[in-house]
Amino acid sequence: MRKQAVVTGATSGIGLANVELLLKEGIDVIAVARSEKKKELLIDKMKPLTETGVRLDVVLGDLSQTKSTLKVVEGIKHILNKTKDKQCDILMNIAGIVSSGLHLNEEGNELTFATNHLSVFILTHALIPYLEKSSDPRILVVSSLSHYRASINFKNIQNFKLYNILKAYKRSKLYNVFFVKEFAKRNPKLPIYAIDPGLVKTEIGLKNTSKLAASIWKWRVSKGTDAYYPASFMVKVATEEAYKVHSGSYIKEGKVVKSNPITYHEDKAKRLWDYTEEVITLSTKKE
Repeated sequence: MRKQAVVTGATSGIGLANVELLLKEGIDVIAVARSEKKKELLIDKMKPLTETGVRLDVVLGDLSQTKSTLKVVEGIKHILNKTKDKQCDILMNIAGIVSSGLHLNEEGNELTFATNHLSVFILTHALIPYLEKSSDPRILVVSSLSHYRASINFKNIQNFKLYNILKAYKRSKLYNVFFVKEFAKRNPKLPIYAIDPGLVKTEIGLKNTSKLAASIWKWRVSKGTDAYYPASFMVKVATEEAYKVHSGSYIKEGKVVKSNPITYHEDKAKRLWDYTEEVITLSTKKE
């Protein structure tokens, strides 16, 4: 029985690279894409691999809203429920954005916070029943080196006050690490890891950003690695036996390293967790 993976942010950058590498490993993939055009491009690009028998399904959806993320969840569940064992073996939370200026989604949540943090929380929890059916489940959450330069302000979690593009992104990646550590504590049978991909040549900084921010991003990532470099380590974390004992860890280039010191403060992790649950509950109630 082939393993089944779910990959968000699957149509470009690190997500796209992981889809290809997972398929090459003979692992079926459910990919999440934002548009029909990107879906078709992904399917076409992976056709040489899927023609060998490995399966690629694509779910369309927007992860910047709670309600639309829940629709993505339903699409993933629909596919998983058609499989024999109805299980998910690997979940890769890769989708993320950088946003110039303070932008709120329809539910009143800041866009970077909603996409980079809330969607990870929602999607991971929704797939727990499917992950629990796997004999070797793994959950990966892409964080960033930038989380080391972030702090947490419980009076301004979503950066509503004095919004700054870099601060919002750094904080969202810090929240990813907090989530991983708290989830590992609450779900000891479901290995989860925060992944530091390093500086990578991706287009994340070219979307939802000003011309100035985009030009700075282009210059910065010109010094980065190809997306297949971090993806190769991610596939190892998702499949190799040695990583099972490192749940809750922060991993870079396949090695467990120390994350930002504040991520080891369990009280802060719990406060962020509780706040996140409250926000999601309120978001689902809004029309």
